[in-house]
Amino acid sequence: MVMPELAYQNEQFYPHGLKSMSKEHNPGGTMEKTLQRLGEVDIIPPPGPSKFVAPQTVMYHLDGRQRRWDMVKSHSSVGIVLYHAEQDALLVVRQFRPAVYASRWMEAKAEGRGPPPLSVGFTYELTAGIIDKSKSNEEIAKEEVLEEVGYDVKVENMKPVTMYVSSTGISGSKHFMFYTAVDEGMRSNGGGGLQDTGEAIEVLALPISQADSFEKDEEMPKSAGLLFGLMWLRNQKQQGLL
Repeated sequence: MVMPELAYQNEQFYPHGLKSMSKEHNPGGTMEKTLQRLGEVDIIPPPGPSKFVAPQTVMYHLDGRQRRWDMVKSHSSVGIVLYHAEQDALLVVRQFRPAVYASRWMEAKAEGRGPPPLSVGFTYELTAGIIDKSKSNEEIAKEEVLEEVGYDVKVENMKPVTMYVSSTGISGSKHFMFYTAVDEGMRSNGGGGLQDTGEAIEVLALPISQADSFEKDEEMPKSAGLLFGLMWLRNQKQQGLL
């Protein structure tokens, strides 16, 4: 068990023109505040079944030989490319991901280094959520936008972008991506996610003009969905389709 050093005092949290929408509308959800709320971190065997994932083993035959593949059964999900029209920006969510931090911690341990600061566990992602309700994907996407970033969008304005398979070697679950535009007239709350489920989300506005340098910055952990969504958005704008 370790209690990593809080290294947020001297870090630059808003490079590439990133603007925190949470500072004004949900101050408790900023990265700095979340770092202050985080405590001990430990990696242990599962204490019981998970509500979200289940380890499975697939036995199959190839070239007449039986083979094994270990996987995790998980929910499909939705992700939303959110374009803020007034700011000409993509809305990005930043949050602490325990699995990301644990991976960096284990890497450091294997290399004989001490535990890294908690800040390395924060990732940049699209607004997203699992499909675990008896609702349409568009309705679930609408709910995620309201909960995570605080805008009330119409279901009919959720435009499908594509579907892709995420974690092909681990789960093979489907991810449905949508696009919609928002402005401040659609704001309903400060966003930040559902705190009673452990969510602590900061909403960031990434200017499209800064997208290239943001994409190339390897020091900022980004989800594959975010990178794809950002490239799709830039392409659509360049072609005058949005």
